[in-house]
Amino acid sequence: MATFVRNRVLNQLQWSPEEEDLRASRREALCELDGLLTQLEEVNLRGTVIPTRVLVALRRRGVMVRPRTSAAELIEAVFTVQEQYMRQPAGAVASEPAALTELRRRLAS
Repeated sequence: MATFVRNRVLNQLQWSPEEEDLRASRREALCELDGLLTQLEEVNLRGTVIPTRVLVALRRRGVMVRPRTSAAELIEAVFTVQEQYMRQPAGAVASEPAALTELRRRLAS
């Protein structure tokens, strides 16, 4: 007979307070990126050309787009850019994720 032990540590992670204006702009950016992600997934499934309006919106939100970038690469880029809008717990080291550095290197080549 197996015994399961469950340990819970409450309030282990804490986030610093956030101003409402910053919260709203961060959430707006994440919502727009989610919408763009949905559109890119549809383009990827159908194998169609990425609409210009989507490319313009991606650039506006900081996703580097080069000629002939595939929808799959842009999906990965959106995931990486979304990370910069995510809040980190108080005391966490804020540094550029290695995935973002690698993605920037690949898209620039």
